[in-house]
Amino acid sequence: MDIKKQLLDGGVIAVIRHANKENIVPVVQALRAGGIIGIEITVENDGGFEAISACRDAFDDIALGAGTVLTVQSAKRAIESGATFIFSPILSEEVVKYSKEQGVLSIPGCYSPTEIFHAIQWGADMVKIFPAVNLGTSYIKNIRVPLPFIPMVVTGGIDLNNLGDFIKASADAVGIGSQLVDMKRLSEEGYLDLITENSRKFTEAVRMARAK
Repeated sequence: MDIKKQLLDGGVIAVIRHANKENIVPVVQALRAGGIIGIEITVENDGGFEAISACRDAFDDIALGAGTVLTVQSAKRAIESGATFIFSPILSEEVVKYSKEQGVLSIPGCYSPTEIFHAIQWGADMVKIFPAVNLGTSYIKNIRVPLPFIPMVVTGGIDLNNLGDFIKASADAVGIGSQLVDMKRLSEEGYLDLITENSRKFTEAVRMARAK
C-alpha cells in the first residue's frame, strides 16, 4: 500500500483528537463512508496510541497516522501501535530521521522556507504547513516558486470556506480537525451521520478545486 499516494490522492486528512480504543472505530467507519481514508490520531495521551492500535486491527484500507508527535519516544510508540505516517506540529530532525529509519512516512510541521528545506534534506516525505490560516493562501502560492516539488499539507484553520483557495494556491492536501470530527459530540444523536456528510463535503470541495 502506497501511503503517500493515498494521502495525496485523497487530499483530506482527518485529524482526530481525544480518541481511544472504545470510540474510534465507528468514527473512522463514518469518515470512510464519506470518502476519507487519511486518518491522523493525535497521541497526547495513552488513548491515542490505543486508538491507533484499534484501527490497525479493524481496517486494512486506510492511511493510518499519529499526530502531535514531538519526540522519538512518541514516534516509536506510535509506530509500534500501527501508525504508517508521523505527523508533527514542529520540525524535529530526530523524529524525521527515526521515522524514515522505521520505514514510515514523515510529515513534520514547518513555517518557513528554511524549515521546509531542512525537513526535506533530513528525509521528510511531505511537509505540514502550520498554522496555514495565519500564513494565508498567498504564502503557499509564493513558496511554490523556489520549492516546486515538495508536497505540502496545510493544516490549522482550514474549513469549507477557504479549503478551495488553499488547493488552488497549490496545497497538495488539507488536514481538518474539529470541522470534521469533534469527539465531544459523539453522544449526540445522528452525529456519526453528520461526520459522513461532512466528509463528503470536504472530499468534494477538494475535487472541485483541483478541477478548476
